[in-house]
Amino acid sequence: MHRTAIIRVILVIMLCIPGYVIAEENLHISQGDQGYFSIHSIPASADVYFDGVFIGETPAIVSVTTTGTQTHTIRITMAGYDPWETTYTENPRAGQTITLSAALVPASTSGGILVTSSPSGAISTLDGSGAQTTPFTYTNVPAGTHGISVYLSGYQTYYGNVVVRGGEITEVFAGLSPVVTSGALAAGSDPAGAAVQVDGIYRGVTPTTVGNLAPGQHSVTLFKSGFQEWKGNVQVDKGVVTTISPTLVKDPQPVYGTVSITSIPAGADVYADGLYMGETRTGSPLVFREVKPGTHSLLLTRAGYQDYSTSGVIRAGENYDLVITLVAVPHQEMGGVTIESSPSGAEVFLDNAYRGLTPLSVDTLPPGSYHVLLRLSGYEDWQSVVNVAPGQQVPLNGLLTPLQQQEHRQAGAIPLVIFGSLALAIAISIRKR
Repeated sequence: MHRTAIIRVILVIMLCIPGYVIAEENLHISQGDQGYFSIHSIPASADVYFDGVFIGETPAIVSVTTTGTQTHTIRITMAGYDPWETTYTENPRAGQTITLSAALVPASTSGGILVTSSPSGAISTLDGSGAQTTPFTYTNVPAGTHGISVYLSGYQTYYGNVVVRGGEITEVFAGLSPVVTSGALAAGSDPAGAAVQVDGIYRGVTPTTVGNLAPGQHSVTLFKSGFQEWKGNVQVDKGVVTTISPTLVKDPQPVYGTVSITSIPAGADVYADGLYMGETRTGSPLVFREVKPGTHSLLLTRAGYQDYSTSGVIRAGENYDLVITLVAVPHQEMGGVTIESSPSGAEVFLDNAYRGLTPLSVDTLPPGSYHVLLRLSGYEDWQSVVNVAPGQQVPLNGLLTPLQQQEHRQAGAIPLVIFGSLALAIAISIRKR
């Protein structure tokens, strides 16, 4: 009786300790039949669920009867981190405390999208590119909102938005409805070569014919660098090809240039000035209509092919149609280089081609020598030559020197020069006397 009272006093005292939560699995405490689980997490203040019941935040203590259920499930969750869960198949002995610690892992910043359709075999696109046949799972999709379209001849095209969460696969089902009747739009322009958008979806370059359009009003936009944008609502009737061919008005003060990119084969990742811009597609170019004037770099990568990189000057009001034939990589073992810098965040140029920011790993390099340049604002450029061998990943670490140190060294030399000049002047004065 006295021991039971002592146990209850201890539990009350532990409840008063800041940061600790105590839960009882069985309120009927028998003498000497209690054990404890001490649950911690890094970081602390995570939610604790013991056998499906919310206990509180870490650190937490859970009391169980030694003769109770032997199997327990402990789950720890915290915003911004992946859930942590374990199953413990043994109760603590009377008076024993079992400590469990969970090192929480930050949640992934990318997820996936599983696209299915009825009927299957439709063409799905993610954010206007990456055409695939349903069912298909898009992986490594950045967290956030993305657009999905699903097209199948003879059916109405499905359009929808989906929110991707890190570490999760989001499912999209497109129930396609048969198109009973449809029309088409033949879009031309004077001059030709204008990009065509129908209902906000890129459909090619004039002259072009857009088919399988539902009867009714459709919003059409034509744009060409150096000319004012043309917009209009066009009535499409079933079984009829509606023709438009507006005359584009010259823009007296063009602000942007337009770049269209086609790769052979399609499916290449496109990077402009180090930023991912999309993927080339079959049947239509990848178009960028608001490119600021100036010098820009371009990089195309595709598995099994050599990287293509170039740079050039974009002028306002000009159109640039790039057709790039990628060169297949010979069947040889590749190498790579892992580049770090102190501090990190430096721009990496490999043979004068921008590749990203440190830390950076480039895994598909043909064997050979490469010139590496690291550049970071406020620091001196760092350069080196690295030799890549087949099957090897070469580590490289650049220690960047702040520009201020160089300035301090130069500034430190100035007093010595002044002091030397002053001493020389005194010596000359003494000689004259």
